[in-house]
Amino acid sequence: MRRLCVFTILAILSLATMAFAQGELNLWTWEGYAPDELVAQFEAETGIKVNITYYSNNLELISKLRAAKGRGVDLVQPSVTLIPQAMDYDLYQPFDLSKLENLGNVYPSMLEDSKQLGAEIDGEIYGIPFSWGTEGIMYNTEKVTDPIDSFGAVFDEKYAGRITYRATLHSFISAGLYLGLGNRMRDIYVDEATARPILDKILAFLIEKKKLVKTYWTSRQENIDLFVQEAVWVGQGWDGTGWYLAQEGHPVKFIAPKEGALTWLDVFSLPQGSENIDNAYKWIDFTLRPEVAGKISDLGGFASAVEKSVDYISPERSALIKESFPKEAVENLWWYGIETTWWTNMMNEYIEKLKVAQ
Repeated sequence: MRRLCVFTILAILSLATMAFAQGELNLWTWEGYAPDELVAQFEAETGIKVNITYYSNNLELISKLRAAKGRGVDLVQPSVTLIPQAMDYDLYQPFDLSKLENLGNVYPSMLEDSKQLGAEIDGEIYGIPFSWGTEGIMYNTEKVTDPIDSFGAVFDEKYAGRITYRATLHSFISAGLYLGLGNRMRDIYVDEATARPILDKILAFLIEKKKLVKTYWTSRQENIDLFVQEAVWVGQGWDGTGWYLAQEGHPVKFIAPKEGALTWLDVFSLPQGSENIDNAYKWIDFTLRPEVAGKISDLGGFASAVEKSVDYISPERSALIKESFPKEAVENLWWYGIETTWWTNMMNEYIEKLKVAQ
């Protein structure tokens, strides 16, 4: 009888453990999108172990997914404009929206806009809005005394050796906007014949200005370190990075340049080889709770796609956002276009030419 009781107790404990321990979630994402504090909260609430891998850009994500054939990862967070390119290789599967209880918390306009930017293909949804933000100008307010309002600051010889930006398509676009090229740079998305003469001019300009650059940053943390160590005074970077540095007490300010801050929308997508799909849906729903979304915004530094998340961000963050984005700056945002395979191959060619140029 005693042995039977022991077996009964063990069976109950085993069932309880099984009910709580829900396996794992393999998440590939950007730095700042899965703060340790909230990962710990999710794991405590669900019993799901979250394994995080970071990537530094969208093309790296696509490359890794192709190499892994979509296996070993359950959830990723691409920029919405890269979904059509990823689907050239059939990397994602559509969402079952009925499994997302908190989808209604997303800004309705952002949900609709995301469809036009690449999230919807043949009537199926491949991207759920998570975060949006911009790339503009960051500068050290103690080292830079002249007013700054333009992307031109990162090409100004007075800051030679104290400048940073990325050797990526983003710098080509900001340089083109500064130079006033290509119908506010929309023409580079039309076709190669239209884009190449514009990009040739920008490449020549960036090569000429290369001597002014301290280094090309490749990750959020690297950009942070460059400003914290005061190795650079002026740079192109993400709004969330600038706001994070300001909240940490560093003399850094982010501004939306007059040419228009470069604007992106990042989403959740399900890889074809996802093995823990239910856990992926649970993580998405968790992050779409307003109080969680607000906390992610505060800790990571990026604006949330969840409408009521603004009720949960700190007063300090709210003040920084308002300072960086007065009404005229919001009305002047520059949205990235859909990045098709031919477009990315063309841009990679120009980026490599910039990197190897002496």
